[in-house]
Amino acid sequence: MTLTYINVRPLVGGKLKDLCNIVVKDGKIAAVGKEREGEIVDCGGAVAAAGFIDIHTHGGWGHDCMEATEDCLATISAYHLYTGITSYCPTTMTASPEDIEKAIACIRDYRRKSPYARIVGAHLEGPYLSQKAAGAHPPKLLISPLDDDSFVEGNLDVVTRVTVAPNVRGADVFTAKYAPKGVQISLGHDNSIDDEIYACVDAGANSVTHMYNCTSRPSRRDNPKKHLGLTEVGLIDDRIVDEVIADDRHVPDKLFGMIFKLKGAAGICLVSDSLSVAGMPEGDYYIGAGDSKQSIRVEDGVAVLPAENTYAGSVTPISVMAKRLIANGYSIEDALSMATLVPAKLVGLTDRGDLVPGMLADFNVFGDDFSVRMTVLGGNVVDRDALVAKRG
Repeated sequence: MTLTYINVRPLVGGKLKDLCNIVVKDGKIAAVGKEREGEIVDCGGAVAAAGFIDIHTHGGWGHDCMEATEDCLATISAYHLYTGITSYCPTTMTASPEDIEKAIACIRDYRRKSPYARIVGAHLEGPYLSQKAAGAHPPKLLISPLDDDSFVEGNLDVVTRVTVAPNVRGADVFTAKYAPKGVQISLGHDNSIDDEIYACVDAGANSVTHMYNCTSRPSRRDNPKKHLGLTEVGLIDDRIVDEVIADDRHVPDKLFGMIFKLKGAAGICLVSDSLSVAGMPEGDYYIGAGDSKQSIRVEDGVAVLPAENTYAGSVTPISVMAKRLIANGYSIEDALSMATLVPAKLVGLTDRGDLVPGMLADFNVFGDDFSVRMTVLGGNVVDRDALVAKRG
């Protein structure tokens, strides 16, 4: 099937182009220019960009990927597509190896079936995290990768990325083993010093998990020498891309401005870190499943752990983050690139993240206020109202 989306200003290679057309054939972009073929869809001069890619998200619309069922992943995938996410990495919580295996197996089985947002692969956030920076992860279930890495080694076909604390025993060995095998290693939930961090970066780690949330600061160990933490290394090392939850809560707007000043758009990857409660009314809920199940409360636009008096993951979709950044004065190109080009490059996706011939025809068309007005998946306009039926 051939369609042409006319009168769009596409973001191509991080730059906005003049009005032109996007020709789609068999689910892929065939041309971006003056050509017209097949059925015509008039976009009325709106900005278009590749579909958002969320590489760190636990769930939405009442479901968590740790539930490890096809229905839960279908609902999560529908939620993300509703918000303009066309590709994502379901993210596990720290749990027993058996529960993690179940979640990975479910992701493997469902990702080829999904009629909703595309599943890139699994992101394992734990259990290789620091006891002193566990956040919402159950400390009793944290382990060293030297203790057990079987659920990574046995699932290289579906595990796309893993978060590791550099100070956990064997973190650099784990990184050196799996980064060359195509697993994107992100550093986070740590109590590290710079020597440990650089050992992992030198071995192939290239991102920080949710910057300023459970990322270490300058500290001392056994002598007066002060070391940089992961926060500082993530800000100054150009080899590292920083995940940022740009919701003005996990990272306040002024703090985001500092990160942007140091890293620029190419060094920032917007992530939602959304929980099962994303897209749900305010109230009391649970996150995780089995041993990782915890009470959580959604109030005033953010999710908190009442017992800890701290933020958990986010309930703000990337589409809202990008819209807020544009409203706060960041360029359209920068705000949208941080949610398209950057995550695609970080996890090695070469068939999406930009609007160029040969790539998947997954893109968003925006309204005047940069809300998502229309989402296209595989060349076809998504019926966003129909997606709401999955919410139940």
